[in-house]
Amino acid sequence: MPRQWLPDFVTQRGSDNKSYVSTRGKLSDPYDLVTEHGCIVSSELLDVGVMEASVIFKDIPRKFRGFKEGVPVHFVLKSTLSQLGITCEKAVITLHSGLQQAEASIKLRAVSQLAELALHHLGEGAFIGKLFAAEKVRRVREEAYVNRLLHMMNCGGDLLLTYNGGTETNFELKLVNGRVVVYFPLRAGCCTYDNHVEGFLPTIGAALRGGVKCKYLLRFHQQFHEGRPCVARSGELLIVRGYALCMRTMFARVVEELLPEGLKLIGPGILEPVPCGVKEHQDMTFVLHGNSTEELKYIPMEFFTLESYREHVPYALRKTLARRCVSTTDVIGAFKTMPKGEICCCTFITKGGQFKELEEEDWVTGETVSYSQDGYQTPVQRLELAKKNIYQQCEYGILSAIAAGDITSEGVLLTRYFPSPCLKSLVLSCSVGEKVRAIYFTMPSGRYKEFFSQDDHGFLSDLDTFGIDVFYVDEKRERILQYVRRPERDIGVFAPIGKRKEYLLATFFGVYGSNLVEGDFEGELRYLMEGILQLKEKCDHYLLNPNKSVALVTGGGPGAMEVGNRVAKSLGILSCGLIVDFATLSHKPGATINEQHQNPYVEAFMTYRSNKLVERQSDFNLDFPIFLTGGIGTDFEYSLEEVRRKVGSVTPTPIILFGSSEHYKNKITGRYQQNLESGTIKGSEWISTVPWVVQTGKEALEIYTRYFNGKLPVGPGNPPNDRGFVVAAEYLANFPS
Repeated sequence: MPRQWLPDFVTQRGSDNKSYVSTRGKLSDPYDLVTEHGCIVSSELLDVGVMEASVIFKDIPRKFRGFKEGVPVHFVLKSTLSQLGITCEKAVITLHSGLQQAEASIKLRAVSQLAELALHHLGEGAFIGKLFAAEKVRRVREEAYVNRLLHMMNCGGDLLLTYNGGTETNFELKLVNGRVVVYFPLRAGCCTYDNHVEGFLPTIGAALRGGVKCKYLLRFHQQFHEGRPCVARSGELLIVRGYALCMRTMFARVVEELLPEGLKLIGPGILEPVPCGVKEHQDMTFVLHGNSTEELKYIPMEFFTLESYREHVPYALRKTLARRCVSTTDVIGAFKTMPKGEICCCTFITKGGQFKELEEEDWVTGETVSYSQDGYQTPVQRLELAKKNIYQQCEYGILSAIAAGDITSEGVLLTRYFPSPCLKSLVLSCSVGEKVRAIYFTMPSGRYKEFFSQDDHGFLSDLDTFGIDVFYVDEKRERILQYVRRPERDIGVFAPIGKRKEYLLATFFGVYGSNLVEGDFEGELRYLMEGILQLKEKCDHYLLNPNKSVALVTGGGPGAMEVGNRVAKSLGILSCGLIVDFATLSHKPGATINEQHQNPYVEAFMTYRSNKLVERQSDFNLDFPIFLTGGIGTDFEYSLEEVRRKVGSVTPTPIILFGSSEHYKNKITGRYQQNLESGTIKGSEWISTVPWVVQTGKEALEIYTRYFNGKLPVGPGNPPNDRGFVVAAEYLANFPS
């Protein structure tokens, strides 16, 4: 059967790509524990004060919980009739879920002379009662749940629970048989009817046939007697009044077995939530009969929650939601219920149990179309195009429902594709941002697959700023990765959940090199990184100390990059890759692309589309770059690392160059000397102290050791080198300690 996870405003929007407000006005979102009033289709007076009637309920929402097997369903007589002294003595209910209908064969009994007269005004066409599904799992079982509501407001500024207009706990809560029972104090006194009420009965009959509410009109014929004892006498009605009860997130039901001995409830048995926007609240009226000696001072009531999305429940108060959100089994299991294929789809989870109960029809789907910008030149036209793009996103309905107050509980958004940045203003709005605690997705893009756009990167950064966690669900490798942004940087990666802190505390080493050539550097690189880990434990440098972790970053591809990631992963160093979509360039005329796959040793990563090579390069932000043999791309990366140090965007840490001095002389020396001769690096000649050519991992480790000890001549104030770099072997021979 349909679930109760999302408002009908969302699930029934259709595909017309209109604004949420325009479609919301054409729909309704009824509660799933109660039906609309049923109508009498036949009736018969059997005796004085006794009537049998057949009642039919039509157009019951498919989500009505009474259609679920095992959920008790009760007939609830209209308060108007119960106030007159009519009680439902028997009800046999037959449900037809396929037809969205129900039938109830009921027996009504009058317990007062006024009620006997009222029965004569009931007949075919009268709307006389509802069906209520008393689903056990929806009973409120914790006192804290009720107390919390006393101090919470909805988006309209209305308190979620008040009694007698106050926020103080002016009632008693008890746990009785595993559920919360609230004893609401009654006003001292009781009511009787005046002599004119009989003349009002025909009007009541007409109102019931017209489906018009009239229970409050009866108050004009009820006289309240202050101080009169609330004790039932045989053959009389006991009409008592409580104070105004305003519940916005619960149903309340009188617990009849906890009434004083000899008292029986006529009605109302069920109190419904107060709709949003209703400010005026009437005192409660209860009608009882029987024969009792104990005065009635309290009305005991139990509560049933609304659908989870309407409950105003914070994420932290859900018992299992947070735990299931980090369970790989639960999250991947939920995504397996997505519609098949590549269609855009999403859902919103507000309680832990949903992870196990999701079905395919619980996902909201949508088809996105790429709109041409031709003809959209003016600001008004561009705004219209932007709206069309926003309205077609499958997440738009859910996010708009949150913004409109139709979804009030906090939860997590599950979506096949990372949400389009066009939804940024909606997601980051205060009303939505505080409800969406996390976003889970399985693919960055429907069109570009694993690769994020530059706008996506900005959106990820903004989500992090606003405290919305983002998780990449890797279904193939059955793992969940969390977006983690580097401190004081606009960049981040998707890292395994358990390695988030490791990334945040990391000092970043990086390996640049050819995607074609691995070289014979693996053993030397391993020696170096093992030494770094040992040095970290006894070093006191702000970039390397026992409190810091170590990460190693590459381009994530084959060749030298794979060597770097393989070494890092084998040593327990966080292995990162910034991966670009070279494959889409390989078919372009004149393109020579060799790097087209990610190496298997990358743990944390970020992806980039092919038109953002430069932006991707700027995101490396390495503390300690290490260069192996490479080509044009590696030369570009080296130049950028030099520039970063020259302009002061990073501390002038040493750049390690693995290889022969002859190799780097051919690459670096000529350019450096030409710049020196032309005067274009005047004042920055010290840049030649930054690159250090090493032959072995042992030499590289010694260079780093001296740097962390403050004994390496690198950066401004140190004498330049004519070659544009320093040969480590020569320096160490001349300065052995």
